[in-house]
Amino acid sequence: MCHRASFQGMVTSLQEAHQIITAQSETIASYGETVATLQGQVETLDGALKKELATVQRLQQQLEQYVKRVYGHSSERYCPEQILFDPLLLASLPDGSRVEAAAVEPQEAPPSSPRRRKYTPHGRLPIPEHLERVVIELDVDACQRLCPRTGAEMVVIGYEESEKLEYRPGRLFVNVYRRPKYASPDRIKGNGMGIVTAPMPDHPIAKCKADVGLIAYAIVSKFADHLPFYRQDAIFEREGVAVARSTLDGWALGTADTLRPLGEALKQAVLDTDVLFTDDSVIPLLERGRGKTRKARLWVYVRGDPGPSLATYDFTRDRRNIRPLEYLGDYQGYIHADAYSGYDELFTKDGIVEVACWCHARRGFDEAMTSRPREASEILALIGRFYKVERTLREMSPEQRRQQRQQTVRLIVDAVFERVEDMKTSTLPTEPLRKAIGYVENQRLALRRFLDDGRLEADNNTAENAIRPLAIGRKNWLFAGSERGGQAAALYLGLIQSCKACDVNPWAYFDDILRRIMAHPVSQLRQLLPDQWRPLERDTQGLILQS
Repeated sequence: MCHRASFQGMVTSLQEAHQIITAQSETIASYGETVATLQGQVETLDGALKKELATVQRLQQQLEQYVKRVYGHSSERYCPEQILFDPLLLASLPDGSRVEAAAVEPQEAPPSSPRRRKYTPHGRLPIPEHLERVVIELDVDACQRLCPRTGAEMVVIGYEESEKLEYRPGRLFVNVYRRPKYASPDRIKGNGMGIVTAPMPDHPIAKCKADVGLIAYAIVSKFADHLPFYRQDAIFEREGVAVARSTLDGWALGTADTLRPLGEALKQAVLDTDVLFTDDSVIPLLERGRGKTRKARLWVYVRGDPGPSLATYDFTRDRRNIRPLEYLGDYQGYIHADAYSGYDELFTKDGIVEVACWCHARRGFDEAMTSRPREASEILALIGRFYKVERTLREMSPEQRRQQRQQTVRLIVDAVFERVEDMKTSTLPTEPLRKAIGYVENQRLALRRFLDDGRLEADNNTAENAIRPLAIGRKNWLFAGSERGGQAAALYLGLIQSCKACDVNPWAYFDDILRRIMAHPVSQLRQLLPDQWRPLERDTQGLILQS
């Protein structure tokens, strides 16, 4: 009995131990489930935290860019020595010594003069010889012209002359065209002879009260000097003449209709080349009846051959990719452009070759300076090096430029792409640096294309400089009032920008061609474009003296 009781006690103890172990196992299992749940929550929260940190980082980068745009320098000039002073960083550049040696001085390059800039002399103001001289006589009193010893009148032995540059506000005057009327003496006897009188000079707008010089002034003031018509009518009012802005607008629109064939001739002259630059910008268009504006577009096309850079503009209501195709028609050749997707269809056309812009490529790395200064500085430094070489090649012939680029610039461009490829694996897709790298990789072939032809440029700054007057002008005159007004703006901007490229006074140009355009043969309109234009000699009333 004793053994049985002992055995039953052991069984009971084992059962209790089993229950305890089972309970503990269940507890441990529940703890495991809890731990797994907590681990899942931690991973979820960690992913959410990383996502939020990435968002914070992206917003911080955007904020830094906005602050830079508002308070920073507007220039994109960059000195790599700002960060590249570290020898370790200099040593990290790919094949640095070879690239540096090649970039400093191109080998066997003929001597070239630096790019000429307009020189403004210092010191005493030089007065041009072509300006009209108005002689003002300043004489001494009569008593001072007598010799104090003999009392005899002194004689003039010479003159002291001093020149001072003077200015008078713009002068308004009236041209009175007086035309004699001739009739036969016996007209009253009914001989059928009529009255003979000289015809009026040609004018771009029939029965217009403004003469050509005033119309030219209004056009140039708005589209070259960025003075909207409401400011011009205030200027005229100060001179005692009331000219409504609607009248000024009518003059500009009517004259544009007359000059439309000349605009077509300018378009043909620009497209008659193998190298073209293009860009576009917004021009607000007023929608009648709504009191609001919509985003229309003005596209610029600049001739890229050696010589004056003639420019033409195209106004469109939208930015659809069909617009460049419609304007360029059968054009074939190189086209410098940015990476706007609207040009993609254009570059799929046979005979058109894309040339990308290194200034757009470097802009992404400039924006990445706030988040990745070290990596961005490396690329900016390399781009700066080959631009330094490019400046020394500017005055060379196209073939010389091509040879020097193959020997020097190509090494630096290769180094840029090698370094960009190395950086790609260490960047996140949302980083500004990664976006800059993606731009360069997507445009790799087009960015290298300038190396193979000396007529091409490394960037699209020619077109951007031509579109800049529009950006300045729309800050003043704000919008185009109609499609007709947008087309007129495109015409005037093209002629004025071409005048600037040819170093022609826009007012003198318009004052001359508006007197000639009505009688000029359509087949010879090319002669009236700014690069071939020669003014006719006229008298003070604007009448032609000789061709």
